[in-house]
Amino acid sequence: MQQRLEIKLDDRISERFFDCVHCGLCLGQCPTYSETGDENNSPRGRIYLMRGLHEGRLAPSDPVLRHLDLCLDCRACETACPSGVRYGSLIESMRGRLAAAGQARQTVSRSLADHFLEKFMYEVFPYPEKLNRWLWLAKMGQAIGLNAFLHSSGLIKLLPDKLQKMESMLPPEIETCDPLPLHAKPAGKVRARVALFRGCVSESIFGPSNWAMWRVLLANDCEVFVPRGQTCCGAIHHHGGRQHEAQEMARKNIDAFTALGPDIDAYVTNVAGCGATLKEYEELLHDDPLYAPRAKDFVARMRDINEFLADLPLKPPTEPVPLKVTYHEACHLCHGQQIRSQPRMLLKSIPGLELVELPESDWCCGAAGTYNLTQPQMSTRLAERKMINVDATGAEALATANVGCMMQLMQHARLTGRKVRVVHPIDLLDAAYGGRGSVEAIVME
Repeated sequence: MQQRLEIKLDDRISERFFDCVHCGLCLGQCPTYSETGDENNSPRGRIYLMRGLHEGRLAPSDPVLRHLDLCLDCRACETACPSGVRYGSLIESMRGRLAAAGQARQTVSRSLADHFLEKFMYEVFPYPEKLNRWLWLAKMGQAIGLNAFLHSSGLIKLLPDKLQKMESMLPPEIETCDPLPLHAKPAGKVRARVALFRGCVSESIFGPSNWAMWRVLLANDCEVFVPRGQTCCGAIHHHGGRQHEAQEMARKNIDAFTALGPDIDAYVTNVAGCGATLKEYEELLHDDPLYAPRAKDFVARMRDINEFLADLPLKPPTEPVPLKVTYHEACHLCHGQQIRSQPRMLLKSIPGLELVELPESDWCCGAAGTYNLTQPQMSTRLAERKMINVDATGAEALATANVGCMMQLMQHARLTGRKVRVVHPIDLLDAAYGGRGSVEAIVME
């Protein structure tokens, strides 16, 4: 008889099971429950499953793991919960315990595509120098027409679904950028001193948005630093249950940013998913006596770019951007960080821009970090639901403040023949300051 491995959470985390009063208010806010109608795919249902694993009443069987894997970790349930259940910490801790016990790998059947995808997600995605080499190959494939041939011939359909999804996530034209300077001062009197978090996928694929953030901060009289030695925020590893690797990344980032000294007013990122994880470093390193107090100070300085500019406050931009825009709220911005009004305020400050509200604006688009690669079918269903709502607005552009959402929505719009542009709010703001994007490029592209 095979010995059952114990899947127990730390007492500090398992106590949070009892915060749930089973009221069911989370059900209507959960995308996977809404799509499947199966309470095992709801926050309340998953809490029952995780508690059963923790207490030894359930084994980590294929069905149990599939229900847990289908969770987006979008945190919409946390926003809806009247009892303040910290569901995100429960699902992430349980995934960590399952990964440590090796149960997910031993129990669920895994294909070669699954193994390749896992290796790529954890050993390539978080490292720009490695990811850039793969992107160079992808760019060459685009240049010689290989990608177009694979699609026109139908050969792309010979790949497993997950690898097809991965290939389709690439922008149609991969744009490379020079690295950001390590330091720059504004022309006017310095209002704030900020350190930028570059990100990994964001730096490699959406480098222009990093440069837009750089220019907007200078336009708002901020002295800007880019710390040496910074690395991936650790979100991919943290959400995938690889806590030790996520903790090591957190320590490296704390070292890199605090090396700039105590006079930095804020650490700033333009990626919602990264920001949510960076703001959780105190929780992630709670049991590290050396880094826990340093993590507390790090978190106190961490800001999303929308949050930072709204509080600064923003210097009004002057260049009109005549565009009808709707705004999708990235889950880890609105639910994870409770940042809702600030991006709208910045967009409304742009002359000539018409902002129209998006139905279900805070409903997950299905990106959810690497979820669109690991759960492509559910991811696609959620992307289509999002784009149907975008269609209803008549918007020419869809703004969202997270690179994962941008890639997901760009890909789905392209595959379904929709013409809506997907942009970061900071790109629109940069154009309104006369930045590199310029009004013509933003409107006509």
